[in-house]
Amino acid sequence: MTTSYLPRATNIKDDGTGIYSKLYLHYIYDWLVLWLSNSYAWRCPTTVILLPLFKSTMGVRHLDIGVGSGYYPAKALAAGVDCKEITIVDLNLNSLAATENRIIKSSNAVRVTAVVADATEHLPLPESARFDSISMFHLLHCVPGPQERKVKAFNVVRDLLAPDGVLVGSTILGREQPMNWIAAKLMSIYNNSGTFDNWNDSRYVFEEALGKNFEEVSIQLVGRVMLFTARKPRWLESDAGTRVQPEMQS
Repeated sequence: MTTSYLPRATNIKDDGTGIYSKLYLHYIYDWLVLWLSNSYAWRCPTTVILLPLFKSTMGVRHLDIGVGSGYYPAKALAAGVDCKEITIVDLNLNSLAATENRIIKSSNAVRVTAVVADATEHLPLPESARFDSISMFHLLHCVPGPQERKVKAFNVVRDLLAPDGVLVGSTILGREQPMNWIAAKLMSIYNNSGTFDNWNDSRYVFEEALGKNFEEVSIQLVGRVMLFTARKPRWLESDAGTRVQPEMQS
């Protein structure tokens, strides 16, 4: 694995990644987040909705931003998805390590590159880097700050997506979406602790930002989750030449 380090954003008080300890990722994350919460709170089951979406869009060169425990790429590779290179991006080193380990166990033929970076800022990747597929599953509701900050992630990935590539993602919406008592409780706990910052997140803002960056956008609501795919990145000359060049460490 090759790792590129980018300093954390200095203007963010809490990036929401502190909960992701090695023990939490190994023993709790998949059960709490991927099974219990997705099934009963957000009503968007992992194995029925999210994993099939991930598998169906994963390309030969894939970029996964906000990796969690590495469940999605590992399961996709184990199922035989033809992916040769995966770049994983997160602010949490534990998440990156857990994801790398799961990917290697699923397929040791895949080249893994890990990047410590903020998804809303230009990533420290080579200027020529382009990906066949980019995923950001359950990322945006964890990004601190208003939606105007969160949607900067779409500007970032637009410049990294191949012309015929696909962006795919999911995010838990705010109070505009009806919620059961489990969802209400978890929303309160996670927002108060800084793990989430999504009370005011709305479909409209995300959809508008996606449309500004991509020619083809598809939105689907499943429970409290907004699923999105986007294709045909729009090239904006004002953003040219702003990507950060990395210092790579083997």
